[in-house]
Amino acid sequence: MTSLPGGLPKVVDVEKPSAARVYDYYLGGNCNFAADRELAKKVATALPGVNEVARINRAFLGRVVRYCVKAGIRQFLDIGSGVPTVGNVHEVAQQVEPRSRVVYVDNEPVAVAHSEMILEDVDLAEVVHADLRDPASILESPHTPER
Repeated sequence: MTSLPGGLPKVVDVEKPSAARVYDYYLGGNCNFAADRELAKKVATALPGVNEVARINRAFLGRVVRYCVKAGIRQFLDIGSGVPTVGNVHEVAQQVEPRSRVVYVDNEPVAVAHSEMILEDVDLAEVVHADLRDPASILESPHTPER
């Protein structure tokens, strides 16, 4: 992946808001830029409480992942993952069981680029650029564990 000065991949346009980065902003993350924050504030004005909804959604994700790990599940496939920050699947699962493996899948190039940067040094977490509408592209990826 070719990078711009500052380490960002060319596919990342910091002047254009990204849904994944707006969600990161709502969660209190730091993987967002001025354009994302501006859009997030406009959405919050139109939909009061959207910040809280995002945080409730993320708390639910955490509860479900912890439950699954405690039940013996060690592999997770997160489809439509966005940017994996602020309590995402690999963080939660690996707190409970460090050997938990997570594959993040997204079709948005910006989310994939950010994910690759964030997860570069994270063991047992991979990123797949694929689309849910093409399940074979997900399941046949070399990063997706065998069934």
